[in-house]
Amino acid sequence: MFLITILLYAVAALTILTGISVLCGTTKQSRLKGAWFALAALGTAVWSAAIALFLSLPESSSNIAPLVVVGIIAGITLTDVALLGYASWENGRTGKLLTLIGALGGIFVVSALALHPELFYNDITFGNGLNTIHTVRTWYFYFIIGYFTLVSVIYTNSITKGAKHIKGRGAKLGLKIFQAGLSLGGILALIFDLLLLTSHPTLVWIGPMAVSVTIAIFYYSVVKYRILALTGDSMKLLSYIIVIAIGAIVYILLFYLIFTAIFRVATPSIEILILNLIMVAIVFCLMPAIFEVTAMIKASLPTKQIDLGYITKKLRRLDKQNVDYKELAGFLAQHLKLDYFGFLINDHLYGSKNITLSAEDSAEYKKLKTPKSGIWYSFDEARTEEDEIAQVAALLNAKDEPSGKILLGRPNSRHILTKRELIEVEMVLRLAGVIIDGDKI
Repeated sequence: MFLITILLYAVAALTILTGISVLCGTTKQSRLKGAWFALAALGTAVWSAAIALFLSLPESSSNIAPLVVVGIIAGITLTDVALLGYASWENGRTGKLLTLIGALGGIFVVSALALHPELFYNDITFGNGLNTIHTVRTWYFYFIIGYFTLVSVIYTNSITKGAKHIKGRGAKLGLKIFQAGLSLGGILALIFDLLLLTSHPTLVWIGPMAVSVTIAIFYYSVVKYRILALTGDSMKLLSYIIVIAIGAIVYILLFYLIFTAIFRVATPSIEILILNLIMVAIVFCLMPAIFEVTAMIKASLPTKQIDLGYITKKLRRLDKQNVDYKELAGFLAQHLKLDYFGFLINDHLYGSKNITLSAEDSAEYKKLKTPKSGIWYSFDEARTEEDEIAQVAALLNAKDEPSGKILLGRPNSRHILTKRELIEVEMVLRLAGVIIDGDKI
């Protein structure tokens, strides 16, 4: 169970990050909902971390085991009460009253367990990485089942009603996923964290895992579809950390499943874990090189698709005070899949390959009239396959003024560029013009 405890701690950290991110990013109009969301994330984190601690607790620390059990129930309670507040608090007096009643019920659940643990369990068995709690079916046991079920029904119903007043298909879909995930997580928690806790202790992690995944998915919906009013650079930074944490958690889970399926061993050795972490670190370090190689392969494939995102990212990273025009032309020719790309600036041609412009061509390019709209020049005569230059565009500076010309050869696939492809190319050419203008400054 060593990997499961690591995974639960990682999930706890992830849910805490999502809560802090939303709390830091919400504006005044959504601050209250952001606070409820953060409390729900905190409760799930406490729930996950308490289970991880309980599973790995040595027998020598048996005196703190009752406190850890209280922490598990407290985490579940805080999660449910916070979700109730998130869904119901702003629904008038009825919503506030339901939230307060839920909070009072939660205080009773946690207090009763802390003062009289025998109401919930009568023994704890300590094992090698797997501890088991032996629950008893008293009135308290059935009370908490009814309490958690009732609270879950109320807040999922409130979320359903709230979704009807939300505009936007994506936001409604996000709330529906949130509702479905919480319902599924509640059912799994009821089964594995209460009903089967004694007989199947190895599956106790399923409940908090399901709720944590739901919160992470809903966090994505909150950010993408602006379910809450969000702003701030700190939220952007935390979002990057959350994405990395999600990737690490998914990797750990897959590694655990594959390892146990192949070797039939529940806990890999420390050496295997360390080697595995080193390999992950190496892969992360190689990611930039992998992206570059992938982009080079895509650029060399005989397809019409242009990796606009990669081109834009590379152009934005150029040093605007030291641009090599020929190198830039070669890069754009390769990734725009053109036979030729060149900048004609002050009668000097910087191209992806060496070609000589004839006097007639130079005169023709100089006579081209500046386009009234867009960046594309129109030739008096149609281009033929013998012409090395198929298109000429204006090189626009940061003020949207022509500062030169861009010469484009034919696409490698020998097809005529569609309007959509021309728009993509135009976006790149405008950005290149701004970069070159910055270099001149």
